[in-house]
Amino acid sequence: MSSSTKHSKQIKVEIGSSAEPVNSATWISLKNSGIWNTASNWTTDVTPTGTALFSSSEKTSITFSSNSSVTVAHITFSTKAPTYTFAITQSDTAPTLTIAGTGITNHSQHTQYFFVSYASTSDTDSHLRFTNQATAGENNVVYSAGPESLQGRGGGIIGFYDKSTAGSASFISTTGALAPNPSHPIRGGSVLFWDTSSAGNASFTTYGTVGSDGYSFGNTVFHNNSTADNATFINEGGTVFKGDGGNTQFFDSATASYGKFNNRGGTHQNAYGGDVAFDGISNGGNSNIHNYPGKVAGAYGGVTSFNNNPPILSNSGSSAGNGHYYNYAAHKSGQGGGGHTEFSAAYGSPTAANATFYNYGSAIPSTEASMGGHTIFSITIKNSKQPTQFPTAGNATFVNHPATNKGAPAGYTEFAIYTSSYDETATSNKKIHNISSADKMENNLPTADHGTFINEGSSIAGANGGYTSFKNVTQADNALLIANSGSNGGFGGKIIFSDNTSGGTSTIQLNGNAILDIGDHIHGLGIGSLELAGGTLIIQLGDNLTRLILSRTLTLTSPQMTFSFWKKEDGGFSINTPYTILTAPNLSSFTEEQFFGNCIDGREPIFKIAGKDLQVSF
Repeated sequence: MSSSTKHSKQIKVEIGSSAEPVNSATWISLKNSGIWNTASNWTTDVTPTGTALFSSSEKTSITFSSNSSVTVAHITFSTKAPTYTFAITQSDTAPTLTIAGTGITNHSQHTQYFFVSYASTSDTDSHLRFTNQATAGENNVVYSAGPESLQGRGGGIIGFYDKSTAGSASFISTTGALAPNPSHPIRGGSVLFWDTSSAGNASFTTYGTVGSDGYSFGNTVFHNNSTADNATFINEGGTVFKGDGGNTQFFDSATASYGKFNNRGGTHQNAYGGDVAFDGISNGGNSNIHNYPGKVAGAYGGVTSFNNNPPILSNSGSSAGNGHYYNYAAHKSGQGGGGHTEFSAAYGSPTAANATFYNYGSAIPSTEASMGGHTIFSITIKNSKQPTQFPTAGNATFVNHPATNKGAPAGYTEFAIYTSSYDETATSNKKIHNISSADKMENNLPTADHGTFINEGSSIAGANGGYTSFKNVTQADNALLIANSGSNGGFGGKIIFSDNTSGGTSTIQLNGNAILDIGDHIHGLGIGSLELAGGTLIIQLGDNLTRLILSRTLTLTSPQMTFSFWKKEDGGFSINTPYTILTAPNLSSFTEEQFFGNCIDGREPIFKIAGKDLQVSF
């Protein structure tokens, strides 16, 4: 409650953990100083702890005394209030404003602004704080956390605690061009949520690096059991060479809930995109996350990552929940790498859970697969020691879309294992390289689990279909892998097993001109079932025969099963030698005429069924 005269009215409100007597007051419409802590600036000659009412005034720029701690239950702007600005600025000792009652209400037709630029000393050092069940207000209230200028350093922190909420307000997080001061190591402006606080229906825009310190960027961070609720987030891409993008991060058991996230691509060569990171045992809830391509050539796309940051978890990890993740590719000339989602398992064992992933193909011809939208499940071997953490596709669904132009990369999902550049066993000069040997591998491998992977064919002549790829010693487990036909001269979807990967008991379905490629696998690949309504199986002949072994059944609804045979020049291929290329428990129910393949060295293939084995000779 407010008073327009200098008579203090004592009321009882709940601030903090106990009921205390508080006073309400109105900001005076005089040309006094703009310091909140000056008692004569208020109608009661006492700074308010109840309701602070702002109406018409000639002094609309509000600051706070150094080393002060202000707690107020409510801040209210009357219908007569002009635009006010509240600034918690760089000073030797920063002030703190805590809003502990119902929060902020703006009845005026003007937007109100709160700026927090003091460079905090840690992520718990917030200088604008919302506690209890306070709200940050509606969309006519704007908050900014960052340095006083883009040429400065660090940034301020806005914190939400208890059951407080960001309401429907707008938040902007920025960083400065200078590296952080060692005594104030927070690298960018941040909006932090703790306890069971909520982002409500607010909007958040975070910006990336603007200087030479590539690790400085704006942040929106959720801790404990906080939630993004129904808020909207825009994480802008980096704007300088090797600069990072804006970041939204989830720790502990925080959830993205029904939030909508837009991760923009970098705007400079080698700049990274904006990102959403799920760490700890946080989860994607029912969110919608959009990862866009780099805005210029050589820039990286927006990214969503799972357990790519500390803390280390031994037997658990983050989850994609029931969310929808959209990874877009370059659709016009001059754009960069595709948006992507990565389950890196660097610090935990994340799962795609029951989410849906859409990986879109590119319109720009390129030999680089990363130009397409993609999802990757991987682990990295460091110092010859296999991680105990690993990613799983859970029960998620992945839709890999085709390229939209001839020669352009398609959308894809990949399972892979990498070795770091400083591993003593590394044989490559690249930053990371694939490992194909199973010699030192145990369990804990990237797995498709019970996921469903749909690889769509293209309807554009000469354009590539979407694909799923298993590399190194990764596992398909119990997945359902579907590759659909292309049309109008477009290529079909593709499923690829290379190196020493495992097909587990997976089910593979091929339609039309789709492809199952095991030609670069090491020897035989075992899977559960193969269901064919068309499609082609690529097999390598010779010493490294890459036959397919089914533990369940072969289903053939098309007239023939088609093979594409190839051999290495020095691969030990011999004529008049039977090669077992397919094993299935029900193979005896088929006839040899139902199998077809290409010629090798001008010789026609001759098929023979021998019990459960299909053999071919030339």
